[in-house]
Amino acid sequence: MDVKLPSMQDADSGETTERLMPQPNESAPEHAAEQSAAPKEPIFSERPECPDGNEKNEQSGGEQAKGKRRTGDIVAIVIMAVLSVILIPVLAVNLSLIIKGSLRQDVPPDIFGVAPLAVTSGSMDGSEEDSFPEGALIFVRIFSEEEKQSLKIGDVVTFRAADNAYVTHRIVDVTTEGEQIVTVTTRGDANAVTDGAIAIGNVIGICTGHVNGLGDFSIFLQTPSGILVFIGIPVLLFIAYDVTRIILYNRRAKREVVAEGGEQLEQAQSELDSARNELRDKEEELARLRAQLAERVKQANSDENSKTS
Repeated sequence: MDVKLPSMQDADSGETTERLMPQPNESAPEHAAEQSAAPKEPIFSERPECPDGNEKNEQSGGEQAKGKRRTGDIVAIVIMAVLSVILIPVLAVNLSLIIKGSLRQDVPPDIFGVAPLAVTSGSMDGSEEDSFPEGALIFVRIFSEEEKQSLKIGDVVTFRAADNAYVTHRIVDVTTEGEQIVTVTTRGDANAVTDGAIAIGNVIGICTGHVNGLGDFSIFLQTPSGILVFIGIPVLLFIAYDVTRIILYNRRAKREVVAEGGEQLEQAQSELDSARNELRDKEEELARLRAQLAERVKQANSDENSKTS
């Protein structure tokens, strides 16, 4: 049964036409009813969220990459700290000794009043507790004129010889005038004869300790080869390591940026293809609905004409 709508008169022709509305219980094609009842979906779907597993994998990969970078930075910091602890004091001591040696040539250069001297002979190689062999590094505390008056037999002192070389031997005799020491007589523990009387003014200081074997090392360290081996090469190695680390870090960062951009581009292309497919489906569905509507209008007109006849 059809229900007539109110008649509408065409303004131009004056003809009255009637439009038919389908009965509410009239069944439409099943596919059309399902499509019209279905909620409308946006043509472009929202970006799908990544599953929890993928997010965890991405976070885990990012944390691993950050962990590797942090490890590399820690290694670089440790290497820099070790080189700084070793090289900075060595450079500071050498520079101080060079500067003081050039300013005052009458006394050996010292660090905080203690002069390190390398032993180049075995004249003090003996059985005494404070004896030292050739190649040792001795530490001489520089004495003032007042402190020189406190010297006594058995002290190991350093004095300036006639050829301006520094000699470190043991005092075996002290000569005084009144209460003032004027000369001391020294002899090496391994020597059979003395060095003669040494004027107290030529005495530099007293030996306070020694390290066996370190004298040869200090002598080598002052040579161009020693400077190259123990200062130049470590510095060059550190610079090479740091430059290599920076280059590798930049390359890795570039690869990560390119990979991330490629993934984003691929995902955007996939979303675009999906949107195009949805749009095509919508257009096809719209064409089917138009065809069904035209068919129903044609059928309705045919039924109306048959009733009128």
